[in-house]
Amino acid sequence: MKDRKTNFKTIWQRVKIRPILLLFAFQGIAFALLLFLPMGLIMNSLGDSFPFVENVETIQSDGEKENAVLTNIKGINNITINGNNPQILTYEFNFNGQKMESKFSVFEPDKTDILKAGDIIPIKHLNGQSIPTEFEQYTFNMDFMYYIAGIVLLIGLILCYIIYSRVNKEISLYKTGRIIEGKIVSINHNKGFTFSKFGSSMDVNYEYGNNVAKSRTNNFALTNNKSSGDSIKILVSQDGNESCLYPELIAKTNGWKESYVA
Repeated sequence: MKDRKTNFKTIWQRVKIRPILLLFAFQGIAFALLLFLPMGLIMNSLGDSFPFVENVETIQSDGEKENAVLTNIKGINNITINGNNPQILTYEFNFNGQKMESKFSVFEPDKTDILKAGDIIPIKHLNGQSIPTEFEQYTFNMDFMYYIAGIVLLIGLILCYIIYSRVNKEISLYKTGRIIEGKIVSINHNKGFTFSKFGSSMDVNYEYGNNVAKSRTNNFALTNNKSSGDSIKILVSQDGNESCLYPELIAKTNGWKESYVA
């Protein structure tokens, strides 16, 4: 049998009758992307605001001791913690007869408040990098925000997959399903969103052979003047395990031409 024709409108019609899944999937992905974007801009701007020394532990354990002259103390004004700003210590030291300059970010107000240019501070240096031994490096950490955004994004993607799997099953039935007759068991109406008709649909429970199944539709004309026990047209997979209501309106829109096989 030649596959029946479907299009994007058909897919969207199947997606939008699942408004709750669609809403949370969209919100999850949108929230994560909107969170990632400003965080990326913030981290990019802050990356130029203060220096960062890698391998601090290695320098602390294996570095050579030296005394350095503090040449400048500058506050990072765009970051405030309990009324205090992190500080950038700029210092110079001699290495192999050459004067080296380094910078180090700290947040220890009790210590930095008594420092001034010209003070001698102990440091360690290794492979061109150095650290003041009496201070801990300050880093601006937003990892927890990335974790939150990542979790929300994952939830959104999982919901998208659930929508995809359900819609894909129905589209496959639209293309290749066998047309048979089922018997209505019950009809339940879904109101969709409170302040609009978007997502309004109905769930039709029906039976065919020894199977009882449920299919959702927003074509309310399908069940006009029908009730429990009445017959209804359905599509069934070739193995008989999957089924859905025959979409009369979609069939007309896409020009399906076939005989009804009861």
